[in-house]
Amino acid sequence: MANIDRIVEKLKDITLKFEDELRSIRTGKAHASMVEDVLVESYSGKTPLSHIASLSTPDARSILIKPWDKSLLPAIESALKKANLGIQPISDKDQVRLSLPPLTEERRRELTKIIGKKLEDARITVRQARDDFRKDTQKEEQNGKISENQKFSDFKRLDSLVEETNKKIAELAEKKEKEIMTV
Repeated sequence: MANIDRIVEKLKDITLKFEDELRSIRTGKAHASMVEDVLVESYSGKTPLSHIASLSTPDARSILIKPWDKSLLPAIESALKKANLGIQPISDKDQVRLSLPPLTEERRRELTKIIGKKLEDARITVRQARDDFRKDTQKEEQNGKISENQKFSDFKRLDSLVEETNKKIAELAEKKEKEIMTV
C-alpha cells in the first residue's frame, strides 16, 4: 500500500512540474511568473529574481521589476538579458521594465511545438514512474510481501492513476496552446 501512496505523490509532482513549465511559456499577456525564477548574481551567489525584487504587471504587455536594493539594477538587467526571454529590459531610475511585443504567428507555432515537447517529456516521466512501480510491485510479490491478488489490484489502480495523470497533463497543454493561439 505504501507503494501506491508513493506513486500517487510522484504523479502529482510530475503534474505540478509540468504546470510550472507551462507557466514559464509566454502567452500574449505579461505575467510575473515569466521572470520570477530568473537567477540574478547578487550578494552571495545566484538568487531568484522574486527574492530580491517586487514584480508587477501594470498592463497586459509589460512587467515592472522594482529591486529592494537599487544597487542590484545592473545585475538584474544582465540576468534578464542572459535569460533569453526575447525581451529587452529597459532600465528606468530605480526599476526595470520589460515590454512584451505581440506574438507573431510564427512564434505562436514555435511555442505550441515547445508545449508539445514538454507534454511528451511529462508523459515519458509518467511512463518511467509507472514502470518503476510495476517492477517494485513484482519484486514485493516474489518476496512474499504481497499476494498475487494485491499485485493485480495495485496494477489496476496504477493504470487508472496513470490514465488520469496523462489526461490532466494533456488538458493543461491544450489549454495553454489555446491561450497562445488566441490573438
